Amino acid sequence: MPGSAQATPDEGRVPLRLTVTRGHLGMELYGSLALGPVCISALALSLPGLRFPLDLSGGVPAFRHRRGRLELLRLQLEPAALVRWMTPRLQEVVGVLDRPPGLWLSPTAVGIGLVGASGCVAFDLVWVPDESTARWVVARARGFDLSGPALGYALRAVDSVIAGFGERRGRVVTVPATAQQLLRSTLPPVGARVPSSAHVRFGLLVEQSENIVVELDASFAPPAPSPFAAAALELANLAGAADDALAAGEADAARVAYHQALERAPRHPEVVRLIAEIDACMPDRVEAALSMLVETEQATRTGAVGAALLARSGDPEAAGEALAAAAREELYPPLRALLWLGLARLQTQPLKRGRTLDQAVADCPDLASVRWARFEARLGQGDIQNALADAEYLEASSSGPHRRHHTTRRAAEAFLCAGHAEEAARFFERSLRYLPEDSEAIAGLAGAMRAAGDLDRATALYERAIRLGGKSGRAEDAATLELAKLLASHVRDLPAAIARVRQVGPDSRFSLEARVMEARWRLMIGDIAGASLAYGRLREAVELSPATPRSASTWLVEAARFEREVQRDLAAAERHLAIALRLDPKNEEVAAAYRHAAAATAARRRRERRLADAPKPEEPASPDGSSGHEDPTLPPRSG
Repeated sequence: MPGSAQATPDEGRVPLRLTVTRGHLGMELYGSLALGPVCISALALSLPGLRFPLDLSGGVPAFRHRRGRLELLRLQLEPAALVRWMTPRLQEVVGVLDRPPGLWLSPTAVGIGLVGASGCVAFDLVWVPDESTARWVVARARGFDLSGPALGYALRAVDSVIAGFGERRGRVVTVPATAQQLLRSTLPPVGARVPSSAHVRFGLLVEQSENIVVELDASFAPPAPSPFAAAALELANLAGAADDALAAGEADAARVAYHQALERAPRHPEVVRLIAEIDACMPDRVEAALSMLVETEQATRTGAVGAALLARSGDPEAAGEALAAAAREELYPPLRALLWLGLARLQTQPLKRGRTLDQAVADCPDLASVRWARFEARLGQGDIQNALADAEYLEASSSGPHRRHHTTRRAAEAFLCAGHAEEAARFFERSLRYLPEDSEAIAGLAGAMRAAGDLDRATALYERAIRLGGKSGRAEDAATLELAKLLASHVRDLPAAIARVRQVGPDSRFSLEARVMEARWRLMIGDIAGASLAYGRLREAVELSPATPRSASTWLVEAARFEREVQRDLAAAERHLAIALRLDPKNEEVAAAYRHAAAATAARRRRERRLADAPKPEEPASPDGSSGHEDPTLPPRSG
């Protein structure tokens, strides 16, 4: 079992005392023993075979070498301590956790919830003890924004938690010889032998003073599982091989095994839903998965899985009903909030979407993803005051300077994109409080200053951002391009602007725009050859790039117009337009310009061929009878 035993409350003393236990001399625990997140709060054992009268003057040391018989063992788990112990073990299940794992006790199970960078998953551990063996069944696995079935994530989470002391087969989790594992780790360090424990049985999980408590007692009758627990255990026996394949990430093998389980238990709703979850990850299996799902239950009662299939099949209204129904029944607040968020994404009316996002935030106020969604929705509707309130809440709920810097910078960028320069400048300045030399935040503040009309300060900030970016080894191409534009328009120094855009390298995502601006500015100062060279670099970059945006075709049309009207180079214009047409083949203007250029180039070539094929006029002979041309192979004649 995890952790190490610690005797409390008196360090160094044996926390056992002699007592009469169920008609026999025995020992009991008068303090508590901690073993990781588990606390042994009560322990009683008998020492059979002893007859009264007995000499008890030697106390516990005189009897602790005898092998006793366990009569009672009470285990107590404090949820906060258990969460602290589980957190490092669960960091990689759904990516970096946004918050500590959720833990709650229901009448038949312990619930666990995880929310992280890769989505959210929640599941129940149904308590179905087997005599003296602790046993759980993973049930009701559900999730949101996951890349696979929620059950696979749940089983991997369980594997991470029980590593080293438990085992899992399918969805059944056991801790073999539970009492023996605990007692071997606790009694020998305090000087007592481990008693026999094969005859004790587990009782029910109960909640006492906000702690989870369970007892092993020799007087307990064999446990009788509830109907829900019995059904969960039957499903685990039915789909064990498929569950193991799913936990290992072998989705195709799991799907085959689930179909084999359906042959033994036709139309089992849980098995059908798992097959639908696997198929939902395949774009070409949507209709098949949905048709199988509706054969066993109503699609709007199948949670996020049914919602995803309904939305992709073109029925957003039914998908919204499925998400709303799942959210109303969900116990884990972050998952409930994310389900409301999924519903808001399907809604087209701003008023309804706003109400749904309010519900999501109310269910889990400190979940950043739903708060960001409401911030962006309010910003898009022009509700600046409430958007500011959400941004300030996000900043306050972030911990540490790096997270606060990231939060405030993201809010500032959103305000700037929405055209609110004053608010953007305020949040960029806040972000620089946490990381004063972040070049990207300085460049963002420069953009806000430029949008607000303070061009002198914007120019200085862009120069500082470029300088700091160079020190950190990052290419500040965006700031370089914006500074060049200010040098051209505000400072009116075109040569300096050209020098700046020449610093943007060919592998930058701003390379194409930089070449266009260079060509325009060179043309403005009369550098015709330099402009042609810059437009040529633009075309070369487009040809070599595997993912050029379609909008680059407009720049190539501009380059073609320059070559045709200024350089009188029809061939170069045709090459520019050919690449533009490849980028945007459905653009009629580009196609017409290309056809015109191609026709003009063909006509010019025909004229050149006619001139080349035309007979040349005979030249008059010289007075000495020779022609006017000398044979270059002969030596020159002397005077």
